[in-house]
Amino acid sequence: MREENDPLNSAIPNDGSYLGTKKAKNIRLEKIKLDFDKAWKAQKVILKDSQVKLYKDKSTISLQWQSFTYWDNSPLSSPTRLTRALNALGRGKFPHTSDAVERAIAIAKEIDLKLKASSFSWQDYPQWLPSEFRPKNPGGEKPKTIAEWVEEYERDYWSTRERDKTSKQHYRDNRNWLRNLRYFKYIADWTTIPSKEVFDDAIKKYPKSIKRNECCSVIKSLAVFCGLTDYSSQAFRLKKDQVEVKASAKRELSESEIEQWFDRFAQWQGQENNPSQWRLWQWMFGMQATYGFRNHEVLNIYNLDCEYTDDKGTKYYPFIDSVKNPRGIIYTEGKGVKRAAFLPSPVKWIEQFKLREIPKDYHSFMNEIKELTEYEQEKRKDNKNAAYGHFLRVHGCTFTAYNLRHAYNVKSHGLGIPVSLIAQNLGHSIAMNQSVYLSSMGLKSCLDALDYWEKNQANKENDALSLEAQIELLRQENDQLKAIVQQLLEGLKQN
Repeated sequence: MREENDPLNSAIPNDGSYLGTKKAKNIRLEKIKLDFDKAWKAQKVILKDSQVKLYKDKSTISLQWQSFTYWDNSPLSSPTRLTRALNALGRGKFPHTSDAVERAIAIAKEIDLKLKASSFSWQDYPQWLPSEFRPKNPGGEKPKTIAEWVEEYERDYWSTRERDKTSKQHYRDNRNWLRNLRYFKYIADWTTIPSKEVFDDAIKKYPKSIKRNECCSVIKSLAVFCGLTDYSSQAFRLKKDQVEVKASAKRELSESEIEQWFDRFAQWQGQENNPSQWRLWQWMFGMQATYGFRNHEVLNIYNLDCEYTDDKGTKYYPFIDSVKNPRGIIYTEGKGVKRAAFLPSPVKWIEQFKLREIPKDYHSFMNEIKELTEYEQEKRKDNKNAAYGHFLRVHGCTFTAYNLRHAYNVKSHGLGIPVSLIAQNLGHSIAMNQSVYLSSMGLKSCLDALDYWEKNQANKENDALSLEAQIELLRQENDQLKAIVQQLLEGLKQN
């Protein structure tokens, strides 16, 4: 047990960002490892005179001892050294922890006493028996249903997650749990006992979409938790060319089409007794088109109307201040990662769409949620983004708001901007930028990009030719000057 004043009991810092969460996770794992190392060192002293020893590998903790009885408890002619994994008893689902070591020590002491008293029986540990020797109902206990296992799995899930229910991270953890439940619902009957066939059927029911592999991982995690440690979902995983249910391809958007849709917002003012927030939706639309933001990033801007200094001490002037921030650099947060968006494209849209004029509805919304917990703030922002998407669908928009992000990426590549800068501006990796966001790049965009590149190359060649011509002209002028100087020198000699 830890001491009350043990520094490992202190709160783990987590600002809710992706990097903050990753750092907090690493600190938590380091604490678990330190506790485990102490416990593992202590068990060697505790079990020094015991016939049962502990053994560990990458995945589990096992018990080792000399067995004098066969699986049916009949005596063996010569003892056999056995190794039995702790998780086979359902007592060590997280093996490399101090608690797991304590449980292993307790079982080791229990078996050691039975061995010394010659009262050891395999019937007391049926889950360690080969399947042909295992009783149909181990221990006489009623086997758990899937519903009971899911309840236990949920408790276990939250035991390793953020405990502050008011934090951003708790909101994200809750969303991930709800995602798990969506996959679990493909299990037809939760009153049945877990089996390979039950989990296989659940995965088969899931459509052959890009999410099938995620479903395989989640279902496998539950199956292993239920004790089916050898369960594999590999046979149901899909390669890219096996995906049958695909999302509609991202449609190519021209600048003129985006501008036309932007201008239509003013027509959708709603009714007198129920006015719409069209100015807010129009502004969010313009911000996404100009900066390539994800939907939620528009509601996470730190330097919108005030100065902001990041963790590294970099100062970001207010976006609305065109004098101090002429390029319109924005500091936002997306998927838990904070970053600067520094490539508005085209820059003219900042003024054309009047993006520096923040709608009143935006300020009203931010004032409404500023006193709420981080959890409630994230929830309200998600609801606001859902309303934004609903507004576009209701008014017949032929593409999603997220499509603006793809359009921005394709357009930026067409302008010849280095992929490293585009990826940094959009807040993802170069590999993600090229594999996902360019996969929707149609023939027209490819030809436009090629045309731009060819013109750029032609301009460079013209510049090179022009430079060569200027050098040749200078050479000629230099030769003429040399001739004139030579004539002057000869004239002076004659005089």
